[in-house]
Amino acid sequence: MKTQFNDREFKEMIFNPAKVPDDVSVFKVYPELKKYKIFQKSPGETIDNNLVMLWIMCMYDKRTPYRLKYKDVLQRKIEAAHDVGFKTTDKGIFEDPVEDFMKCKNPIVNAKIVEFVRMHRSFKYSYLVAIENSYYTIILEVMSGVTKRTSELKGIQEDLENTLIEMLNEDNNPYIKEAVLRYMEDERLQLRPESVALKLLNNEHPVTPEEIQ
Repeated sequence: MKTQFNDREFKEMIFNPAKVPDDVSVFKVYPELKKYKIFQKSPGETIDNNLVMLWIMCMYDKRTPYRLKYKDVLQRKIEAAHDVGFKTTDKGIFEDPVEDFMKCKNPIVNAKIVEFVRMHRSFKYSYLVAIENSYYTIILEVMSGVTKRTSELKGIQEDLENTLIEMLNEDNNPYIKEAVLRYMEDERLQLRPESVALKLLNNEHPVTPEEIQ
C-alpha cells in the first residue's frame, strides 16, 4: 500500500489497510470479511475490488487517520484513492469508474460502504435506528391526534441528520446517505418521510407494532 502514513498511525484501525501487502487479497489478511457476500461482489469489470475494500477502510473505519489528516471529505476520498493504488490518467485524474464510486454513484460500492459502516459501528447504528423509530412513532401520534408533541420532531430530525453524517465519517454525499436509509428501510424500519406519507394514504401503518414497542 502506497501511503505517507506509517503503520503506527494506522494501528488503531479496526481493519488496518497497511497490513495488506501489495497484490495480496484483503480477504486473506482479514478472512472474517468473507462472510459478508457484498464485500466479495465485483464493483465493476474495470474496478479492482481489493483496492475498493482498502479505500473503504481508509475512508470509513471509525479510527482512520485520514479523518484527522484531511478535514475536507472530497480531498480525503482523493488522497485515500491515491494511497491505495488507484491510477490516474496523464492529466492527473481518475478513470470515470473510480470517479463514479467516489461520488457514491456506484450502487455496489455504496452497499459495501453501508455494510462496512454497519458491521463495526453497531452502537451508533443501533442509536440511529432507535431515534428513527422515535421520530416516526411521534409522527403517528401527532397525525392520529393522540399527542401534540410536534416541537420534538425538529430536534429529533436534527439529531438523526447529525448522527448519520457522523456515522459516515462526515461524508455528506446524498447518495451514500440514501443508501444507508434504504438499507434500514429494507430491514422494515420505515425511515423516509415519503414512505410514511404513502402508507398513510393507503390506510396502512407506516411503523409496525413491533417497531413502536
